[in-house]
Amino acid sequence: MNIVRPLVVAFVLVTLIIGCKGSGGETPEPTQASQTELLVANNWQTKQVTTPDGQEINEGRLNLVTQYLFGLNMQFRQDGSVRALDFKQSNKVVNGGSWALAADNKSIDVDVTGFKGNFPIVRLDRSNLILRQTAPVDGKNAEINLVFVPAL
Repeated sequence: MNIVRPLVVAFVLVTLIIGCKGSGGETPEPTQASQTELLVANNWQTKQVTTPDGQEINEGRLNLVTQYLFGLNMQFRQDGSVRALDFKQSNKVVNGGSWALAADNKSIDVDVTGFKGNFPIVRLDRSNLILRQTAPVDGKNAEINLVFVPAL
C-alpha cells in the first residue's frame, strides 16, 4: 500500500504538468520566462477534467489516480522543483520532483517519483493551467485535459 501512494502522487504531478499553452489568436508566442512566471505565480488546484473539446468528464468515470488530483495543490517553483500538496492535510507535501519547459515552450518535462514524461501545454495564463494527458476513462485510455485554477 505504501508504494501505491507515491505512484498515484507522481502520476498526478505529471498529469498536472501536461499542457500549458498560451491562448491562440493574435498573441505572440510565449517565452520561457513568461511561461515560468505564470507557472510559479500560483499553486494550482484541479478544477475539472475534460475531453480535448472541453466537455467535462464526471469524476466517477476516471481512474483513482486521476481522481486523487482533485485533493492536491501543485506547486511549481522557480528552482525547477515541483511539489504536490494535500490541502486536506494542511498542505502536507505528498510527492515531489522536478519540472522544465521544453525548448519550444509548448510542453513541460516532468520527473517525479514513479513517473516521468513530457506533457503538451494546452493553455497557461493567470487563471488557467490546462495540461493534456492520456489516462483511463471508463477503463479505456483516452486523451484528457486536466484543468487547473489558482488555489486560494
